[in-house]
Amino acid sequence: MLALVTALTPLAALAAEPTPAQRLVQSNRLLVIAHRGNSSVAPENTLPAFQAALEAKADLVELDYYHSADGVPVVIHDKTLDRTTNAVAVLGGKEIAVAKTPLAELARLDAGTWFSPRFAGAKLPTLSESLDLIQSGSVTLIERKAGDPETLVRLLTEKKLLDQVMVQAFDWEFVAACRRLAPQLVLGTLHGKPATEELVRQAAATGADVIVWDHEKLTPETIALMHQLGKRAWVYTVDDPARARELIAAGIDGIITNKPAEILPLRPASGR
Repeated sequence: MLALVTALTPLAALAAEPTPAQRLVQSNRLLVIAHRGNSSVAPENTLPAFQAALEAKADLVELDYYHSADGVPVVIHDKTLDRTTNAVAVLGGKEIAVAKTPLAELARLDAGTWFSPRFAGAKLPTLSESLDLIQSGSVTLIERKAGDPETLVRLLTEKKLLDQVMVQAFDWEFVAACRRLAPQLVLGTLHGKPATEELVRQAAATGADVIVWDHEKLTPETIALMHQLGKRAWVYTVDDPARARELIAAGIDGIITNKPAEILPLRPASGR
């Protein structure tokens, strides 16, 4: 029996080791997260924006996704196609929903020209394609806009990325469901209303590792409460270096920004 216990001990210790994503989120350094990729220099939520985020050396690269009509997670922020694609011209209608458009039709769209002619021909990437690029040099922060948790967890399982990425959502029931389906997944709750103590405690109760809030709606006291609850405190979307410095002084753990190259140099050299 003693020999069996001795033999199993290393395995038990190994199982208790934090995953790569957990190690990143729990690190003592400020994390800088590229919002929809490096979206200040390339069209948001496209492969060029993700490549630019890798080149900027962002700690994580955030993206958003919806499901196509045939159930494929596709990376785009809006629920309709007008703002960031040429869907009106190509598909012949306004306010066409991503969720009502098959993947083959979405693949016909240009998602780059609206930003600059230099990016003509950039496509709406699938979540799978985006993960392949981002995970080659950074860590993906997946923001679910719509879609069931089972599809996402299945995709991440198939790609062997459950321990390598982070998932966040404004829908806290989705976050809680992901926790049940994949206990090792690093999760974040999003919110944009004033950060009351009750809301922060509700966010913590979902099982999320990170509480992510609109930077204009929280205070140093809120950040301290998140830490007291054993959670990391992140904010979105901060492009002003002066505001970033205020948040860093208040103990923030992560900053989501459209301008990662401008926020990264503000990171304290010694961590926190």
